[in-house]
Amino acid sequence: MKKITAIICLFLCSLCIYAQGKKTRVRIALDSLDGKSIFFTIEDGNRETKILKPDANGIFEYAGMLEHPIDVSVAMDEPVKGGFNLYVEPGDDLSIKTNFKDVTTFTGKGSQNAKVLKELTDLYLSSYSQLDATKVSTSVLFEQLAQINKDNLAFLERNKSGVTQGFYDYQRVKFYYDVLGLEIIFPNIIAQGLGKKFSEVLPAGYMTKGENVVFSDDLLKYPSYKRFMIGSYVAFLRYKHMYDLGKIDSIAAQTEEEKRQMEYQLAKTQLKGEIREIALFSILNNLLKKAKDVREYQPMIDQFIVDVGNKDKAKELQAVYDQALNLASGKTPPPFELDDLNGNKVSLKDFAGKVVYVDFWASWCGPCRQQMQEGSPKLHAKFADNKDLVFLYISIDDNEEKWRKAIAEDKIEGIHLISKGGTNSVVAKAFNISGIPRYVIIGRDGKILDNDATRPSQDVTYETLKTLLQQK
Repeated sequence: MKKITAIICLFLCSLCIYAQGKKTRVRIALDSLDGKSIFFTIEDGNRETKILKPDANGIFEYAGMLEHPIDVSVAMDEPVKGGFNLYVEPGDDLSIKTNFKDVTTFTGKGSQNAKVLKELTDLYLSSYSQLDATKVSTSVLFEQLAQINKDNLAFLERNKSGVTQGFYDYQRVKFYYDVLGLEIIFPNIIAQGLGKKFSEVLPAGYMTKGENVVFSDDLLKYPSYKRFMIGSYVAFLRYKHMYDLGKIDSIAAQTEEEKRQMEYQLAKTQLKGEIREIALFSILNNLLKKAKDVREYQPMIDQFIVDVGNKDKAKELQAVYDQALNLASGKTPPPFELDDLNGNKVSLKDFAGKVVYVDFWASWCGPCRQQMQEGSPKLHAKFADNKDLVFLYISIDDNEEKWRKAIAEDKIEGIHLISKGGTNSVVAKAFNISGIPRYVIIGRDGKILDNDATRPSQDVTYETLKTLLQQK
């Protein structure tokens, strides 16, 4: 524990040099490729994706003023699919040449950090891909995770003299909390995946994981730590609470609302400072976005002001509430008009008097595609002769070709529309879509029945649609 605390302190001290913004540039040249755009995604507390276009010389450039280091993912979809990660410090002037497959070279200021990070990432992915929770116990799995972390840190140590101190400390903190986060959430994932009880997969010493956390508001500006505190750690508080109550195996039966409300109360009483504030905001924000009837949570916004005293954050939550209110059961869904596969305009008005099962998805979304390949065909078969049920698929793909290809590959039957722009697309924003897959059920009366419906593979989905169709 003292060692980890020392690492954190060194890390915080190294940040002092970034107190003022510095001009920073990343330039990317393609090697034997003719690409039209590159996705440059910055992790700086929030995810922001910039679409870079080539200049007259074919160079894709990002330039800006940075006050502290950022994580970046660089990716391309066409003509090849690939990507890599960067760590960018204020003042870097990095040049990259890549084919997004087997050739990526770095030159300029920040290049040594970039080279080491790429090798480090390749090492991590290679080791992580060999993990198989179906073949070993969770205790062995945890040992394997610990070994991966040791290997990563040993590699970093060997390359310490060639990288900046900021990079070295940043990566140590990142690996520590990423691995700790995996150790916390893995038992629940494994229990669900293997159909076992939570208690059956808990390794020895699991409930002491919280003792390995260093609490520091100064670390919140860094994505890995912030993600851990508002994600894995608040989940751990809930797991431990249920364990202390002797109800650890009841976790799987908790609804999203029950999970979030419990986490809110636990974070409220067990966290402090800015960590407490952002955790409470994140929990309540997610709760409002997922609530089937958001109206019951208005008192929690008022309570948030009392608990935190941040009226600006409360206003943000109120805005989320107001939007979610428009998607509550019994409300008329937001109007839209989108192109189908044939370029025809389609709107919800076209399905008046019918039950509509809306599936928000994208070609790059693994869970979406899995449902389409395994769950949707079975659900469709049960309603094959019913003309009063519409399966409406709305893709948030940016790439129309990939959208069409996925439909053809998965043989998805139904009506297909596209709203380009990901979760920032017009329709995704209108329906408050922050993640996919997402399902919405609209009744014969044109009103929303459920704005966060169950998946096609779940039996309850069939029962819900069957009941709706029986109503006239």
